[in-house]
Amino acid sequence: MTLHPQSALVALCLSLTLLTACGGGTTAVANLPTPNEQQTPPPTDVQPAGPNVPTTPADDWVLDWSDEFNGNSLDSTVWTADLGSGGWGNSESQYYKAQNAVVADGLLTITAKREVAGDAPYTSARIQTSQKKSFTYGRFEMRAKLPSTQGMWSAFWLLGNSCNSWGLYGGNVNWPACGEIDIMEMIGGATGNASDYTTYGTLHYLNAANYNPALSIGYRNAAKLSDDFHVYRMDWTPQSFTWYIDDVAFGTRLITPEMEAFHKPYFILLNLAVGGNWGGWANSTTVFPQTYAIDYVRHYTRAWPAKGSAAGLPSVWHLGADPKLSAAAGTATGAQPRVTLAETALSWYTPYLSGSFDAGAWAAQVWTLAVSATAPVRARIYRRRADGTETLLGQAQADPFTSGSGNHSTRFNFTGIAAQTLSNETIRLELSKLSGPALTLVVNGNDFDSYLSMPWSTSGSTGSYPTQTTVPFPVPVASTPTGGGATTVPATLGVYADIPYAGTWGGITAPQVYVGGVAQEVQADAFEGSRAISFNLSRDGAGWQILGASQDLSAYTQLHFKIKTASAAQFVRVRIAGTGSVGSVALAPKLQPTTAWQDITIPLTEFGAAAQGPVTIPFSIEAVGGTPAFSALVDQIYYSKP
Repeated sequence: MTLHPQSALVALCLSLTLLTACGGGTTAVANLPTPNEQQTPPPTDVQPAGPNVPTTPADDWVLDWSDEFNGNSLDSTVWTADLGSGGWGNSESQYYKAQNAVVADGLLTITAKREVAGDAPYTSARIQTSQKKSFTYGRFEMRAKLPSTQGMWSAFWLLGNSCNSWGLYGGNVNWPACGEIDIMEMIGGATGNASDYTTYGTLHYLNAANYNPALSIGYRNAAKLSDDFHVYRMDWTPQSFTWYIDDVAFGTRLITPEMEAFHKPYFILLNLAVGGNWGGWANSTTVFPQTYAIDYVRHYTRAWPAKGSAAGLPSVWHLGADPKLSAAAGTATGAQPRVTLAETALSWYTPYLSGSFDAGAWAAQVWTLAVSATAPVRARIYRRRADGTETLLGQAQADPFTSGSGNHSTRFNFTGIAAQTLSNETIRLELSKLSGPALTLVVNGNDFDSYLSMPWSTSGSTGSYPTQTTVPFPVPVASTPTGGGATTVPATLGVYADIPYAGTWGGITAPQVYVGGVAQEVQADAFEGSRAISFNLSRDGAGWQILGASQDLSAYTQLHFKIKTASAAQFVRVRIAGTGSVGSVALAPKLQPTTAWQDITIPLTEFGAAAQGPVTIPFSIEAVGGTPAFSALVDQIYYSKP
């Protein structure tokens, strides 16, 4: 999941619940049609260039398996379709149907449509190889033409065989501990349409601090990824991951000892989601239908070096207060350390390195606070020797100015840098503001992650980080369930209520809106006591929630709340988020045709695994699809057991 959280909900999802490449799910899986079963053909204007004929790479990789999609249906011995809606862990808006994945004319075409299915306003497809075909290490390659437009989220990714993920895949380990490897993700339309040009590679796992770092690297292509077919590739060895587009390496991550999840078998997933917490939701600008056309998927293998045998150095260096790099100027304070880029250039240095970097796309990603006017910045990369002499390797220019407030990401792509072999040398990144107002760089190395990315060579590299003597940022830790034990579980557990209950949910914060709406406590017209929650969801993707300390719900059987509304609720869901999953239940079937206060009771079984253990978002209501404004009062939220 390349993840750049824009709200508290997204940040929570990153560390607790989100399956970044459209992961998770709430309903069934289906075996796909047997060969020769008739299907609707894909659009005739989307064609692969030439026949699907696997070729042998020039290096020592050997083709192990491929699906060239040359028939007229998916191979049911390899692929299974995931079916249904429910958000799939990311508040997505689509209903997955097997019929939306079609094989014809040498292509697998996944189509997203504006059509109602179940409780969702859109349909699409997701297919996967769990319990049929899995891989440990290898070169994974896909040739595809991606969709575009706001709200499209296409992905080519892997999940560990051990993932339980709503009980769909036969595993027994919660996400992200089971591991996720995102080979290609594209979120359409976001950030001034820049995402229509950008492919991301991401790793999800639990580190030694029981936290998901969500390590992500992106590359912005010169043209829209929907304009033509491109080859998306990832090389996974016992030592590292390296991502490519059209044979250009744009980033590497080494596999450290705490990343044990990446030495186990994984299965493949291909899907096109509509909407989600990361890229945002479909809106009036979204064009339907959209197609994700896949020419082939291939896996290559080779003789592996022994696990842990190759020396190496990570090729992603975080800027600012992270001790892996030292800033030559500026200051860092607070939860989001900041450095000011004014008239004097800032420089960051890697430690001294000995080793090789592949030719390809070096890049720098820089987060800045929004500025009032254009402020072009030039970025340069130098190779610096011990005697202080330097060689300029490449430069790029970009303008971080954008409308709106908050933090914004600007990417500098240094294309055309030749392969480099360093001998006790360092790399210097220099940023110079060419004109305009001063810039505030956000350099916390976490959700707003400014970094330098270099295409590390798979032939190996040596070097080391400087000794880390301090931890500049708080290290997130898993919250410990609190409340009643096995023999002292109260009969009721109050989440938001004036009337005391036998048990209360300690540590909850005030309700908040995470996008597109207003939520506040009001005293007028409360159902009981002196307070109720008044909220208005103004558009698709909007929602409000109550955040709180983790609480174990396994002893409880029902959720209760009072609601008063005159709004239609066709695409409104009640949502609970656990530490490894998210469960949603449609609100409309629970409502009576009245504008008076009414009681809603939902069996926790309807939320699936999300309500069967520790829960960190005990209550949320969200809008998905083409929902008009939804307004309501909510009061007296609590859980009960028999």
